[in-house]
Amino acid sequence: MIIYHTTFHLSDEIYLKGLDYLKSTYIPAATQSEMLHSPKMQRVLNEEGDSDGVSLSVQFLVENTVILEEWMHKEGVKLQREMSEKFRDQIAGFSTLLEIIEL
Repeated sequence: MIIYHTTFHLSDEIYLKGLDYLKSTYIPAATQSEMLHSPKMQRVLNEEGDSDGVSLSVQFLVENTVILEEWMHKEGVKLQREMSEKFRDQIAGFSTLLEIIEL
């Protein structure tokens, strides 16, 4: 099992609109095919007060990297493009893959 983790940085000006977009549009669209599932979102706590904006962590579970790659080609690219068109440079993101290790 893999965690597909993306940290989105939202400018202060669009934080509420961007948060709503992630919750009501992005996450439902990302999980629609059921290739990605079990979404979670967390606010990244930043103790530095001079940071402009808010960072949010969005995570999905996916069975393996082959399925994730398929999702990226079929759905992920489209979602990324739509978000970029909607928010321009007011949202930036980077993704990380995490492998779950059972304890």
